[in-house]
Amino acid sequence: MNGTALVIGAASGIGEATAVKLAASEWSVAAVDIDPEGLAALRQRVGGVRTHVCDVSDTRAVDSLTGDIGPVDRLVHAAAISELGRALEQPRENFDRIWQVNFVGTVNVVRAFLPAMVERGRGEVVLYSSMAGWLPPWKLSAYAASKAAINAYAEVLAAECRASGVKVRCVCPALVDTPQFRRLAAEDPTMEGHIMSASAVVDAVERSFTGDGLFVFPGRDAKIGIAMRRYCPWLLRRTDRRTGKG
Repeated sequence: MNGTALVIGAASGIGEATAVKLAASEWSVAAVDIDPEGLAALRQRVGGVRTHVCDVSDTRAVDSLTGDIGPVDRLVHAAAISELGRALEQPRENFDRIWQVNFVGTVNVVRAFLPAMVERGRGEVVLYSSMAGWLPPWKLSAYAASKAAINAYAEVLAAECRASGVKVRCVCPALVDTPQFRRLAAEDPTMEGHIMSASAVVDAVERSFTGDGLFVFPGRDAKIGIAMRRYCPWLLRRTDRRTGKG
């Protein structure tokens, strides 16, 4: 047994792939999501997974999980939502909900579970961002802003935890084959590029723990995208529609 893993956003997509992978690797998995039906399907697929329904944007609800789940050895936060909408036209309630789930939810989960890991002097934290936080796509301003905030938050967190024994990873994939991406791609066919499987992203995260470094850029498109951002940002201005949806 590798220990206890808490996977947030485990009912579908990358979170589901993470829960399946860790359970197969003999982790004790606590799976959290707002979707009870998705969690029930996960339990049927993977025996022994403990499931908890929770809205990560609700601070009190997240705090209550600490008593239900107990100490964890790996924290994986993969919960995120997105809606298409131009920056000046997207309803404010949609923007606020995306921000509350994606960024505030990340902060809630970290503040609830990381202190105990620091106190024990060991643990692993995986926060899912996206290449959208580095290369903001059109019509995804709320999502991109929330992911850019996660990048900054993770960087400060990793620096502050450097001597604690806790490893932090911030994962920034590009296009990933998830139900959310398929929905958005159906609404906007201009979302094109090489699409990774969720399991391939999870494998890249697992490999990252054999070395050092905060940011993980799984797949070819993510690596090319971050290199362009860093070394030749002028090339990006030649592209009318930039994609970075993880």
